[in-house]
Parts: sequence; structure tokens; C-alpha cells
Amino acid sequence: MKILDRYLLREALGHLALGLLAIVLLFLAGAVYEVLAPLVAKGADPYTLLRYLLYRTPEALVRGAPVAYLFALLLLLSRMGEDSELKALLALGVRRERVLLPLLFLGLFIALVAFLLGESLVPRALAAGQDLLRREVLERPRALLTPGTTFQDAQGRVVYVGEVEGERIGKLRVMSWEEVLLAEEGRFQKGVLFLERGERITYERDRPRTLARFQRGELVLKDLTFDPWPNPANRMPLSELKREVERLRAQGVKAGLEATTYYRRFAEPLTAPIFALFAVGLAFYLLGGSRSLGLVGVAVLTFFYYATWSVGRIMGEQNALDPFLAAFGPNLLYGALGLLLYLGGRR
Repeated sequence: MKILDRYLLREALGHLALGLLAIVLLFLAGAVYEVLAPLVAKGADPYTLLRYLLYRTPEALVRGAPVAYLFALLLLLSRMGEDSELKALLALGVRRERVLLPLLFLGLFIALVAFLLGESLVPRALAAGQDLLRREVLERPRALLTPGTTFQDAQGRVVYVGEVEGERIGKLRVMSWEEVLLAEEGRFQKGVLFLERGERITYERDRPRTLARFQRGELVLKDLTFDPWPNPANRMPLSELKREVERLRAQGVKAGLEATTYYRRFAEPLTAPIFALFAVGLAFYLLGGSRSLGLVGVAVLTFFYYATWSVGRIMGEQNALDPFLAAFGPNLLYGALGLLLYLGGRR
């Protein structure tokens, strides 16, 4: 390996590590906001939730690696352009291909690792995290239920817990615009709240309509039936997912969610080598006019990819866009722009 290759790879890997750390922290922060914060507010064990975040880390690494690579390359090459290192290489007769090739091979390596981990470690880690959350939190009422706690059931009704003494739950109130359930006792098991010896009062406008007594009832609590991987297609191996797409299409179903997920399994890792072409092409194109991308430009281009990635996913899953185009659209866009910039850049 030549000195130039070692220099470029060392610098790129250093920036990649910093970018990946930032993206993983942002990803986990999003998980905290969407999922864990409500559970912590209800009294869940912070140590258990921390262990759950560790199970989500492989997913964050795999999904964040290509975007972190784009950020790293834009930052590195922008700095090399500002310090006239790229101009010096051209003046010494070093062709642009010598800058592109090591970064392209590094991108291919990142793509391969991300694909393999995405089909092996990530599904197992997410499944283990879900089992941990259910076992340590959702199946233990003492961890979540305290006097004054409120939940929402699967029908949108508000559930109020008045007393908690050990495993016993008392003075339960289930309220909606049409009815009120009153129960003296209850017990909680696997996301279901069982009511015992209570009354059901229905209303018509502001006046009571009927009154009935019951010995036993059960409520599925919406707040506690949490699935950290809501897209069921993500849980399937590629071979099974492909068969599911073919089965649905044979029945005349568009299968946008399943097909988009299938194509994205390949498209997401492949963005890493495409980003290498785009970043090198952009760096040499800006070099011709003595312009600099800057940190703001790096952030904007990275965010723009994330925006196209998110919009494409949603449109594909909702059958508003062809699944193949929804998955590979951002790749095609950045690949075409990178090729044009590379061909038009300074030689």
C-alpha cells in the first residue's frame, strides 16, 4: 500500500469514527424520545432501559455507517481542498483516480460489512432487546404501575390506577366519552390489565344511560404493547421476504412495504461506495473554482441525503412510488451527480 493510500484511509477512518459516533448517539436519542422516555416517566428501571439501548446499537451502526462515511469524506476532502493538498497532488502528476480508488474500496468494504451485519447481528439484537423489555419491564407491574399512573388502552380509553400494594392494583378507573368502568381490584400480566368486580356505566351525552356489574374483564394497554421494530418485513430473512413479496404480488397486492424493505436491504449498504464517487467528484469540481464546501455545506449535503432517503421510504411503503425506485432513488441521484462532477472536475 502506497503512502497516499495509507494517508487517505487513515484520515477517512478517523473522520468516519467521529461521524458514526454522532449518528449513533442521534439514533439512540430518537429511540429514547419515542419509546423509552414514556416508560421511564412511568417508573421503569433505567438500568434495564440502558441495556435495551445497547441492543439497539448494532442497528444504529449499520444504518448510520453509510451516512457517516458521506459526512467523513465531505469533511476530509473539503479540508484537503482548503489546505491545497488536492492541488499539490495534481501538480505532482497524481491523477484523480489515485484519490478515488482507496476511498472507493473502503466504501465497498463498509457496504459488505453493513450488509452482513444487517442480515445476522441486527435482527438478533433487536429481538433480544424486545424480549428484554417485555421480560424486565412490561411483565413487571411494580416497575411501571404507581398510584396515580395513567395509561391508554387499545380502544383509546384512559386507564387510571388509584392504588398499588405489591402485586395488588386497586381503585381502577377506565374512562371515555361513552362509558366509565370502575373496578376495585385488578392485576397486570404481559401488557394486559385484568379487572375484577366492577361496574360499567354508559352515557348518552351528559346523562348516565345504563349501569351493569361484571366479575371479570380485561384491557389491552396500548402504552405497554410496544414493538421496537414495527415493520414486520424487517424481521424476515431476505429469502423469506422475497417469497412474501412474490406471494402478495401473485394475489394482486402491490406489496409496497415489503418490496421497498427488500430492495432497501441492498440499497442502503451500497450508498457507501457511491458516496466515495460523489465526494471525490465534488471536491475536484470545487477545486477548479477555488471554492470550499465548508462545514455547513457538508451538513446540508448529508441532511439532503437523509431527507431523500426518508421520503423515498415513505412513498415506497405507501405505494406512491415504485419500490425499486424508492429504495435505489437516492443512490441513483448521488451516483449520477457524482459521475457528472467527477467528469467535469479539475484533472
